[in-house]
Amino acid sequence: MINKKRLSILTVILAATLWGSTGTVQALIPEYKEPLVIGAVRLYLAAIFLFLISIMFDKNLLSAIFKSPVLIAFSGLFMMLYNMTFFAAVLISGVGVGTAITIGSAPIWAILFELFIFKTKHGLKKLIGATLAVTGICVLMLFGDNTDWSNLGAFLALLSGLSYALYSLSTSRIVNKLSHHNTAAWTFLIAAFLSTPVFIFYPSSWVFSHEAIYHLIFLGTFATGVAYSFFTFGLKYLSSSTAVTLSIVEPITAVILAIIILGEFFSMRQNLAIMIIILGLYFTSKSEAN
Repeated sequence: MINKKRLSILTVILAATLWGSTGTVQALIPEYKEPLVIGAVRLYLAAIFLFLISIMFDKNLLSAIFKSPVLIAFSGLFMMLYNMTFFAAVLISGVGVGTAITIGSAPIWAILFELFIFKTKHGLKKLIGATLAVTGICVLMLFGDNTDWSNLGAFLALLSGLSYALYSLSTSRIVNKLSHHNTAAWTFLIAAFLSTPVFIFYPSSWVFSHEAIYHLIFLGTFATGVAYSFFTFGLKYLSSSTAVTLSIVEPITAVILAIIILGEFFSMRQNLAIMIIILGLYFTSKSEAN
């Protein structure tokens, strides 16, 4: 089991690394893009990819939905809410504030639910690790953002972090009954279906343009489909709070890619923040692996 836990730590980190490419790839899409449409397209492409993978590697795809229908429905709902509220928060408050509050609050939400709802006990190392990781993400993302503070944006980001934590909590219970392939496939199919109204209210013809389609395919297939396949596997052997905390690797990847590809400035504060995050992730993974 220890080996599976360590493998799960690796798969969650790999998932977060793929998620970290999202911001940079979105920046390469033409300016006339609609962020909420991007979120919905990602969900649909990820659902298609995960269904194909599930069909290839698991024979019980159709019957799986009947084994845990309520939890799968909630998991899909929370995934849709996480995507939509995150993109809305970033649109209103900017990338720094929206990302910091969303990703920074998610581990706190997860730990609170595990402590007070599921009565899960956590060691000191995990609590220290989560505290350091959340502190690091706040330093990394909040400072240097040029967007004014928005109460609505902050609320949406908190709701996004809560939705992500609830998605992780519900999914971690589904994978005890189903394979991670089936779990991810059904969750994203429901999430994609629930996001459909976005196409009614926002123009989406630009999705098929030559400048956008390849970037969207990457976002949907690799940065979402492959990433959540890894993350769902990790939830099978890790606690939700640990998996959510480890996913803070995402903004580190985002910053590094923004520097390399987009030529953004790398400050001493960002260096310090990344070191704090890495230290926090070390404590978190150490507590879980042991």
